[in-house]
Formats: sequence, C-alpha cells, structure tokens
Amino acid sequence: MHDSVLADHVNDPGVLVQRRTIVAATIGNVLEIYDFLAFAIFAVPISKAFFPSGDEYVALILTFMTFAAGFVVRPLGALILGRYADRAGRKNALSLTLLLMALGTLVPAICPTYEAIGIAAPVILVVGRLVQGFSAGGEIGSNVAMLIENASKSNRALYSSFQQVAQGGGVLVAGLIGLGLTHYFGEQQILTEYWRIAFLVGLLIGPVGWYIRRSIPETQEFVRAEASGHTHTSFISGLRVHSGRILLGIAIMVFWTVAAQVSNYFTTYAVRDLHLPLVASYVGQIACGVTLIAVCPLVGSIADKVGPFKPMAWGAGLAGVLAYPLFSVLASHPSLLTLVAVQSVISLFLGLYAACAPLVLADIFPTEYRATGVGTSYALGVTIFGGLTPLAVTSLIHLSGDKLIIGLYLSGAALVSLVLIAVMALGRLAYDSRSV
Repeated sequence: MHDSVLADHVNDPGVLVQRRTIVAATIGNVLEIYDFLAFAIFAVPISKAFFPSGDEYVALILTFMTFAAGFVVRPLGALILGRYADRAGRKNALSLTLLLMALGTLVPAICPTYEAIGIAAPVILVVGRLVQGFSAGGEIGSNVAMLIENASKSNRALYSSFQQVAQGGGVLVAGLIGLGLTHYFGEQQILTEYWRIAFLVGLLIGPVGWYIRRSIPETQEFVRAEASGHTHTSFISGLRVHSGRILLGIAIMVFWTVAAQVSNYFTTYAVRDLHLPLVASYVGQIACGVTLIAVCPLVGSIADKVGPFKPMAWGAGLAGVLAYPLFSVLASHPSLLTLVAVQSVISLFLGLYAACAPLVLADIFPTEYRATGVGTSYALGVTIFGGLTPLAVTSLIHLSGDKLIIGLYLSGAALVSLVLIAVMALGRLAYDSRSV
C-alpha cells in the first residue's frame, strides 16, 4: 500500500511539473550566473587584454567599471523584462533572458584585444556587459516567480532556495572551468588568451537551457491572474502603486548582494592582495559553490517549518560579528587551506540568508506584479550595493593599504540587514497577533 501511494506521488503530474520547473529554473540560472560571474572571476586577464596600462591598478579599476556597467542596466532589464513576464508569462520571459545572456557572453569570447583594434575593444566589451546586465535584470524576477508559483504551501521556502542553489552552481562551474583551464594550459597562458574558453563553454550550455525552459508549462497562478485581468495594469500605475514594496525589497538585498559580490571578488583578492596562485582562487570558488549547493536546500526545508526570518537573522548576525575576524585570519595566514575555510564559512552565512530571501521578496508583491517587483528590487539592490563592491573594495584597499577593509564592508552590510530582518519579523508577529 505504501509503495503504491509513493509511486502515485512520484508519477503525479503536479509533482512532475514541479520537478521540471526546478530543473528549468536552475539550469538556466546556472548559465546566467556563470556567464555573468565569469567576467569577475577572470577580471585580471580581461584587464590585461582590453585595458592596457602601465599601472596595473588603473587597468583593474577600468575592468571593474565595465563590470559595474552590467549592474547599472539591471534595473532597466528588470522593469522591461519583468513587465513582459507579468504580461506574457514566466516561461516566455525566461526563454528570452537566456538568449540575451548568450548574446552578451559571445562578446568577451570573440572580441579582439585593445592591441588589435584599439579603443573599439573596450567599447565592444562594455556593450556586451550591458546586454548581459539587461538580461540578468529580467532573469531573477521571472525565475523566482516561476519557482514560488509552482510550489505547494508546504515547500515554498525550499523551492525559493533553488534560486540561490543555481547561483552556487554558477560559481561552482566557473571555479571548475577556471581550475581545469589553468591545469591544462598553465597560469601564464590563462592570463594571456585561453581565458576566453570559459566564455565559450558558457555558450554551449545555452541551447540546452533554452530547450528545457520552452518545454515547461506556464504557472497556474499566472494563468488565473491573467484570466482575471489583473495582468493588464499599466506600467506607470503599477510602478506607482508598488514603489513602497520595491524600496523594502531593495533593503532586503543589502547583505545578500554584498556577500555574493564579496564571494566573487575573492578571486581577485586572493591573487592581487594575498599573492596566492591563480589555482588557489579557483579552488576557493569551488568551495563557495559547493557550500551554497549543500546548505541552501537544507535551510529552505527548515524555513518551511520555522519561517524565513530566523535563518536570515542567523546568517546576517554571524557575518556581522565574524566577517572582520575571518578576513584578519586570512590576511595574517594566506594559504589555500585558509582561503577555502574562510570562503566556505562566508558562503554558509550567505546561504542562511539568501536561501530564504527570494521567498520574502516574492511575498511582498502580488502575482500580477511579482516578476517586475522582485526583479526591480533585486536589480536596484545589486546595482547600489553589489555592482560597486569590487570597485569600492579595490579602491579602499589601494588608498588605505588595509587588506581588512573588505571584512568591515561585509560586516557593515550584514548588520544593516540584521536590523531590517528584526523589524520585519516583529512586524509580522504583530500582524499575526492582530489576526488571531
């Protein structure tokens, strides 16, 4: 009897759709995150190829300014592609964002260097980053909406956690590709030309992700909203009505996005400031990806029982207290083992917070504005607090000579988010008390 019930559950069409949704959202988002993060991970060789300068610091700053340009257009992508997702459906939007990301990824893969075509090289590179940023801006809102709207009431936090699992997967793949390329070609060759292979690998995943996304059905929650006419509100009126919710969503992003960008910045930090070999930086990225993939579903399952605010508070609180000491240990004892340990612990803090944050964001907005609202909040938060993180940290370290600035930066962001989570949790508790 038990076996029969279990078999029926496994073969239930609703369960199968949920599983296909997780695969579609995750595999596509892995590609999006991988392609977007590859630029940060290979910042050093990119700076040498497209921004030649007698000053290594200047070349790296110009590279990070180009990196930040991809974040600047994220809000525009979130508004336009998010609105498209709220009117035409999550499936159509997710397929479109994947194609745009592949187009943006093609640019660094094939664009000639500054030495070959002069100033046109960095200009083309910036255009490619803008396309990537526009695509990434529309990806997150549609992705979160697709996951949440296909989940049952008992596993919404678990399903939302796969958004961060996908980001961990993108980091893991990027680290593995970097490690593999360095092992095969050697560090010197990676710093000259062969780093481009990483972007070509990203392009190969695109058609698979697009096919899977096109094969999944639209969410029933969106179909019901569309039938009721709620998806037909104007762009301006929707933005005006939900502006307060968007501001709250931006605030939720503070620790999430700063911690994520600090994790990405570890590659540059390890090589440039700690003087560790390039291989060590890729191993650190692998450790970060593995930690997120392992932790986030577990945190999501726990959050379905205790609520999302408790894990988020633990993640932000621990990071606020321990970020500076962790970077102090790393700066005092720079080694592969210390790097992996510190990145894993910070990724644990990030996982506690980010596994639940998509659900909190999604619940702020109604179905008819969910993709736009989540995407815009995420994009503005990432632009304000994340896109400038590598640029700000590099400049602060250069000006102060203090390698521990990065720890203070992360700690400050964590404490800001901890206060917000406490206020939101108290507000939810007061609301529940009035409802009894």
